[in-house]
Amino acid sequence: ARLEGLISASEVVVFMKGTRDSPKCGFSSKMMALLEEHRVPFTTFDILSDEEVRQGLKVYSTWPTYPQVYAHGKLVGGLDVLNELAAEGELLSELKVSPEDGTPALEPVTLVSKIKRALQAERVEVEDLSDGCGSKFSVLVVTEKFEGMPLIERQRAVHESIKAEMASIHALTLKCKTPAQAAAAGL
Repeated sequence: ARLEGLISASEVVVFMKGTRDSPKCGFSSKMMALLEEHRVPFTTFDILSDEEVRQGLKVYSTWPTYPQVYAHGKLVGGLDVLNELAAEGELLSELKVSPEDGTPALEPVTLVSKIKRALQAERVEVEDLSDGCGSKFSVLVVTEKFEGMPLIERQRAVHESIKAEMASIHALTLKCKTPAQAAAAGL
């Protein structure tokens, strides 16, 4: 009963060696880095502080190693499992949590104004395609400045105009057109 209480203490509980601020093994340290990178809200329990929990949880979970991550009272796995979920872009959905508000969500209006200003664009449209696993945007930029510019240079110019925001964008699809190209494409 005590283990079930600890496992369900919060949405995501990490049973680990050490604490969030002071992990006591490499695997626990890597787990903290992974969860913090993905802004997963979680609490920890230091198994080194309680031998009964340390041994009991191995039996309860039939999982022999630590760290162990539980979400909503169910074992999700250890570091290898969570690394794989993160690599597949499924970490937050598998844990059934939303990212912590450590960084504000990027607003499309911010991108529109910065791109318009930097490129004197007559038209900028930003569609937010974010799905809970990072910021994803589709952007259309129409400006005379693109006249005679190779496509790669057009995209570089857009990237440069939102350089500060690029660090928090996970995927960006760009359409960079001159007014004549936009009209011909029916955009």
